[in-house]
Amino acid sequence: MIEEVLFAGSAGMFILALAGFVLLFNEYRAQKERLQHEREEALNLPIGELVYENRDGQGESITSDHFPLIGKPTYVMQHMDGRLVPVEVKPTPCETMTPLPHHILQIAAYCLILEDYDATHTPTHGILRYTDREFTVDYTPALRKKVLKRLGEMTLCSAQYLPALQKQKATKCRTCIFQPVCPVGQGAKK
Repeated sequence: MIEEVLFAGSAGMFILALAGFVLLFNEYRAQKERLQHEREEALNLPIGELVYENRDGQGESITSDHFPLIGKPTYVMQHMDGRLVPVEVKPTPCETMTPLPHHILQIAAYCLILEDYDATHTPTHGILRYTDREFTVDYTPALRKKVLKRLGEMTLCSAQYLPALQKQKATKCRTCIFQPVCPVGQGAKK
């Protein structure tokens, strides 16, 4: 009889401890989800699941299997319908009423890369966020074609066929892989 009482007491304690563990685990998970949601709200990201982040510059590069492209968007969100949306955050204000053309091409290049990640849900747009305003960049067939054309031009660049640049910031030239063969980049060494 005493053994049955001890066994029942032990089983009761085990069930109570297990219930406490489950409650703590659920609370931890709920708190983690709450903090993630609060963080995403503070970042003012579009609706969806945050699937990629490179806010600190330490994110993995995303690459294309079909095109010579590598990139690190600031964020990639996944809408509920499965579409991936690149979000690029620029640390400067936009001094015009439209985004800069090379920033539009950057968003389009990210969309082209993201096509490889899910061919059934190709991106329809990307978001370009400056410190003072935000733009939605529609990923149209014409914009896709423009990126592919620019990629074709870039593959033709070599020591014999230099890139068609007139001027460039010295800081960008110092880190460019074409700097040794580019007359604009060589002029920026000074």
